[in-house]
Amino acid sequence: MRRYRRLVRPLLVALFLSSHAHAQPTPAEDPAPRVALPADGDVRLDIGLAEALFTRNNRALKVAQRAIDVAASEIRRADVAPNPVLSASIANSDAGRYRPRDSDRIVRIEQMFERGGKRDLRIAVARAGERVARLDYAELRRSQAILMYQAYYDLLGQQGSVEIALENAAGYTRLVDAAERRLRAGDIAAVDVARLRVEASRANADVGAAQAARARAQIALAALLGVESAASRLRIADGFPDVPDAELSSLPQRMAAALDARADAAASRARVEQFEQAQRLAASQRTRDVTVGLQTERSPALGGSVFGVSAAIPLFVFNDYSGDRARALAERDQAAEDLTRVQAAIRSDVDQATAALRAARARLALLTGTALPQAQRAAQAIEFAFERGAATLTDLFDARRQFAAVRLDEINARTELARALTAWRQALKVETNP
Repeated sequence: MRRYRRLVRPLLVALFLSSHAHAQPTPAEDPAPRVALPADGDVRLDIGLAEALFTRNNRALKVAQRAIDVAASEIRRADVAPNPVLSASIANSDAGRYRPRDSDRIVRIEQMFERGGKRDLRIAVARAGERVARLDYAELRRSQAILMYQAYYDLLGQQGSVEIALENAAGYTRLVDAAERRLRAGDIAAVDVARLRVEASRANADVGAAQAARARAQIALAALLGVESAASRLRIADGFPDVPDAELSSLPQRMAAALDARADAAASRARVEQFEQAQRLAASQRTRDVTVGLQTERSPALGGSVFGVSAAIPLFVFNDYSGDRARALAERDQAAEDLTRVQAAIRSDVDQATAALRAARARLALLTGTALPQAQRAAQAIEFAFERGAATLTDLFDARRQFAAVRLDEINARTELARALTAWRQALKVETNP
């Protein structure tokens, strides 16, 4: 058997080296550093900390990251040569003599050699698949980022609503105190004081409702940041974003860039390239592979050892791989049509986001420039007059409710503008390395 090992060993070494000739893929890197939150007390978030928590902890992104790892492992599956086949047998070639020492001992090794660049094409398909997975991750991150930013500004808006409700309740408390002093002086009817107490109770109930809405916003944001256990401690520490006019003026150039390189468009284009490689791989199946065999046989009947070499090629009698080629072509055409659909969706997305952004800017400008100052002046004047007996309780209630409603409208308008700005920016976001 020593001479058999001398024959087989060089072939096995050569096959091993050839199977590792291509570079192996590296695992996907951790997308963000760890972010530590305080163990107790408020978690004061600014937009930078929220983005870091989102990148590190978002659960949908973690699942997509694993999809990249799966796609990278597919490269390792593709970057291999066919395994050799080693066989050994004992046969009797002399009729009537069945002694093991008189039997022939045969060792055979076979190796299939792929032709037509099949291995390189498999690797190209797998690498294209990994690129698609990375771009799908980027698109998921873009869509999840919209939800995260909007939840962030929703919480900021709800914090403002709680502050307004608290201020309104405190204002009614002061009015009740003033009315009770006037009641003791005989300057106001007891029924009016009772009406003020009812209105103060309603204001306190509004505080509870605003706090409940803030808690829901905290839970929604915490889920996107992956910090559910700290939801009740989340506080937004910065304000609403500004809308630079220069951003809006660059819309045509940014639209063209988004149609070409937004993550979903880049992923669709990468799928077209992947299926083009798959079509080439299917066509390469028409190139016949060759299987080479080496055999050595120790035959006592022949007085020693004999060697043999064989070669085999497939005959395309029943399967000429035309079905594989037709499917690859159809999948490539489908991916090309999907790219057209995605680009049309991007254009519609940007147009809708732009319209929403402009409408939100106009609404906020109207509230801050006209409605809010007028409502504030009216409420202050009526309250001053009521404390001096020059206005009715009904006038006071109407003025205060109107002012509180306009203040809430202003907070909601700022929240709506921040949400619209987020959607608009993400609609135009492009991948810098698609």
